[in-house]
Amino acid sequence: MSSWLLDRILGFAAKPAFAGESGVVTYGELHALVVKARAALAQLRLDRPTAFGLVGEHGPASTAWLLVLAEAGHYVAPLSGNPAEHPAKLAVIHAQWVVVVEGLEWKLLPRVDEPSNHPLFAQLREQGAPGLILFSSGTSGVPKAMVQDFGKLLASYASRRASDLSMLALLGFDHIGGLNTLFNTLAGGALLAVPASRAPADVAATIARHRVAILPASPTFLNLLLAAGVTAKLASLRVITYGAEPMPEALLARLKATFPRARLIQTFGTSETGITRTESPEAGSTFLRFEDPNLEWKVIDDELWLRSRTQIAGYLNASNERFTADGWFRTGDKVEQGPDGTLRILGRMGEMINVGGEKLMPAEVEAVVLGVAGVADCRVRGEPHALTGQTVVVDVVSTQADQEALRSGIRTACRERLARHKVPTRVTFVPSVSGERLKKLRSEPAR
Repeated sequence: MSSWLLDRILGFAAKPAFAGESGVVTYGELHALVVKARAALAQLRLDRPTAFGLVGEHGPASTAWLLVLAEAGHYVAPLSGNPAEHPAKLAVIHAQWVVVVEGLEWKLLPRVDEPSNHPLFAQLREQGAPGLILFSSGTSGVPKAMVQDFGKLLASYASRRASDLSMLALLGFDHIGGLNTLFNTLAGGALLAVPASRAPADVAATIARHRVAILPASPTFLNLLLAAGVTAKLASLRVITYGAEPMPEALLARLKATFPRARLIQTFGTSETGITRTESPEAGSTFLRFEDPNLEWKVIDDELWLRSRTQIAGYLNASNERFTADGWFRTGDKVEQGPDGTLRILGRMGEMINVGGEKLMPAEVEAVVLGVAGVADCRVRGEPHALTGQTVVVDVVSTQADQEALRSGIRTACRERLARHKVPTRVTFVPSVSGERLKKLRSEPAR
């Protein structure tokens, strides 16, 4: 279970583990919170695996509970973000208890839900395995509850070497990317710096204060950092990893120029299969190659299929039709295959726009629009059209006062560089194009 990680945490006792609103907390203090949480759990006198909701953000107390629940073989759903969504999620997992973390303290709240008899929980019980439940973003419907063997996921970090390179906790505590950051940091005995918010100014201040070396982020957030004018505070960065959505080549070039001392690494992962080790064929390339012995991949009809040792057992509240009988997961990602086993992620299959039978991916148009002076960020999406079925629309975050001149410049750039059916028929201006998980929202404008 998590015993190897708890032993490792104790071995790092004198090193700083977390830096955030609760100050700096050492690994020794983190282990003391583990002991305290273990005692609180024992007082509940649970005689069977039980579903818990864990409400909190990145921090020592929430981490202590996460590891203690795994150690004891229970099922835990980390919940952060919008509190209005929590009751529905707790109902999906039939939570018997909720741990609400506030700073270095917590409250244990009972619920009246009946234990779930879902086959996925029964499977974990038969295997004697702890469970982790993560929820999808829900941008395309009701958030899907994904169940996996928590022990297997934690075991995949056991080979992590000790490191003094501090990391930033940008991605959420309830997100596979955020947990990947957490477990990599803990397994290596490094510092995890937690910003007061995900606003670029707060992130930059945290990086500067704690000399953060590794920043895991999305292309959308990295673009926000550049636009915010805070890059002078980011001199300590040595590694910038990016994933969750396609990286525009123009943005990658700007990042390379802005952070010449930092290594830019493209990552890939899904909540269903976990985060995968990758490498790029060369610096500045938007192609990647999987270098992970725990993963198999193939491409079927331009869609990426994955099979991994850390993938989920299935969904609690949705069809498992995306999983094949022999264990492959159809990711829904459209890819382009390159030489020597490389791939480029073009976007989600469901994001494809069909204009009178001519198909395109939003990222291709976004790459052109982002190159227009005055555009801080943009999002391309399809809208229904009576004659062509769909038409291309671009929502733009502008840094230019004269929006009409910018609209004209965008249309000119697109006409010069894109086929006619890819040119946006409408340009709108919005304050933001990103959501809570720091990547583009394509379902509707973010107004």
